[in-house]
Amino acid sequence: MAQPKQTNPLDLTGFLARLDKTLDRVQNDPEFAAEITSEKKGNPITLGAPVISAEEWADKQVKNASAASAEWLKNVKRPRRDPIKAALAAAPKRAEKVRQSLDEHKYEKAMERVNEDVMFQVIDAVGAEGYRKGVEARKVKVVARAKELQPLVTALKTEIQAMPDVTDSDREARLLAGRRGMILIGKKRRGI
Repeated sequence: MAQPKQTNPLDLTGFLARLDKTLDRVQNDPEFAAEITSEKKGNPITLGAPVISAEEWADKQVKNASAASAEWLKNVKRPRRDPIKAALAAAPKRAEKVRQSLDEHKYEKAMERVNEDVMFQVIDAVGAEGYRKGVEARKVKVVARAKELQPLVTALKTEIQAMPDVTDSDREARLLAGRRGMILIGKKRRGI
């Protein structure tokens, strides 16, 4: 008697090939996309779409996030592990993801898909008041950064003021010194 052929359940090669073709079809065939996302009329019952509509999806996500905002604040203020240590431990993963993103030109591809109408709708929804609140909420962070930068920028300014300031070449050198000095300050702050 022949043994049944065993397959590796983790081998998704065939599945991924079929999915790739289906995804291409969804992107290039609007009728197919509409067909698979619509509810199925039937007798005795109508079946809902396999996945809820984009509007329902967004409404549900916004409603749930809004309802969970107080819980989010409580939990973010009591992390289960040290966030700084966790971020540092994840540095190799982050570096790999950045390399992958650069290799795959993810930024450029994402920017090509930006819908300016949607972008401005979001800006209008946030409004000037939302921007103002965001800036004001970060004042403590701005103060901390300014306290760190102020003596470094003072040292740079003092060094530049000690440079000659007679000719155009002198002034060009002072401008270049300012730019290079700020780059050096940035490196010093980052420990580079």
